[in-house]
Amino acid sequence: MSGTDRVRAHAALWYADARYRLAWLVLPQAAVALAAGLALAVLKPTGGWGKPADSKEDEKLYHELLDKAGKDGDKAAFDKLKAGADAGNISARSFLGTLYNPEWASLYPKSPVKADAAKALTYYQQPADLGYPGAQRGMTELLLNRGRGQYDLKRGCRYGLAFYGNPAAIRDNHFDSWSTLFWIAGCYIDSDSGVPRDAQKAADIYMDTVAAKLPLSVTTFTDDLGRQPPDLVAAIQHNLARRGFYSGPADGSATPQTLAAVRALAGKAAGTGGGNTGRPAGNTPPAPPSGPKPTVEELIALAKSATTNAADEAKLRDLAEGGTMVAQYLYAQLLSPTNTVQRITAPDAARAIQYFERLAREASFAPAATSAAFLYDIGAPNLPRDPEKAADMTIRALELKDADILKNIEEDKWGTGFWAALQQRLAQRNLYQGRILDQRNDRTVQAARSLLGKQ
Repeated sequence: MSGTDRVRAHAALWYADARYRLAWLVLPQAAVALAAGLALAVLKPTGGWGKPADSKEDEKLYHELLDKAGKDGDKAAFDKLKAGADAGNISARSFLGTLYNPEWASLYPKSPVKADAAKALTYYQQPADLGYPGAQRGMTELLLNRGRGQYDLKRGCRYGLAFYGNPAAIRDNHFDSWSTLFWIAGCYIDSDSGVPRDAQKAADIYMDTVAAKLPLSVTTFTDDLGRQPPDLVAAIQHNLARRGFYSGPADGSATPQTLAAVRALAGKAAGTGGGNTGRPAGNTPPAPPSGPKPTVEELIALAKSATTNAADEAKLRDLAEGGTMVAQYLYAQLLSPTNTVQRITAPDAARAIQYFERLAREASFAPAATSAAFLYDIGAPNLPRDPEKAADMTIRALELKDADILKNIEEDKWGTGFWAALQQRLAQRNLYQGRILDQRNDRTVQAARSLLGKQ
């Protein structure tokens, strides 16, 4: 029985049986290894005893079938892949999970099956438990992404850390999915993850993803650096100092110097900058979609289809993460809980607000400012209500001449604290005179109209 087989048997029991985890800690290792050997006889996933579950021959065969099925629409190839998966072949199960995985749908446009996160998890689980890195990555990206409807923080972090520490993942260059690493970093910060808090580990991974220019990460640590926990900001400052981008104190303050250092790091190519994280150099983020850019009409049609079609939702997300401005706005609307249209994408206010705020501030995209104001005014489970921010975004929308925001100011449907915050900002611009009252009044509306240019 090979060492690899024993490790995989140990992994399967470690995830599945709490008594086994306790035994590993209190019994001699040889006794536990014997238990793992007995378990392998029960768990062996292939028909041939002693044959590794993910032999290179199997991996090559089923990967070719995956490409034929997903990229060429070859039904016979899909049938062979599914037959192997249903027979228990670990490589086949992992690759079939990839075909169902919504995160990868854009790579397999001719797949004979619809993207289905639940089915992907079903096929991924056994190979993930046996230490197969591709399946561990799949489990991680589906379980830790709130927008996928299968969110499970503790379970996702368990697989994420197993993937991140898997030598096979490093050997086979699996660390090319930067969004997966972004989710893993959060495990070291979120108190509900079940993972001991380690701000420095989180910062080191986060800054790798910033260096790789992952849009989600760049936005999080530029637009929202001031909202991050102080110990994480201090750890980011340490990381930036090691890379040669920052020379100030590691005091946990989101200073302009820290923000400038993050921006500078985001402008460098992945794999450079001097940070030694133990990850393979040379990984680059996925390239933006090639070919002519879609028109606004095509993007609107894609967004409409994305409400029910997982493959189109993945295409819209890829365009948004690739920097297409209209796609960013439409994808943010898809994520926003203010959107009451029935859709397959789970609401994610935190991600939506990142897109809205960045579009409003950096791209001067007026509708995004209005959408951000509404979202901050109502709040959401993962976005605390913030009347101050709602007022800031309202002012930005007025400055950008969005008439829609004025229509809503003329009505009285805003939450507690909004009117006082808005009046304070208008008063600072010498547009509002009178007492600051947390209620709508004609002076506030007139001041807003003046800022918009309607007066």
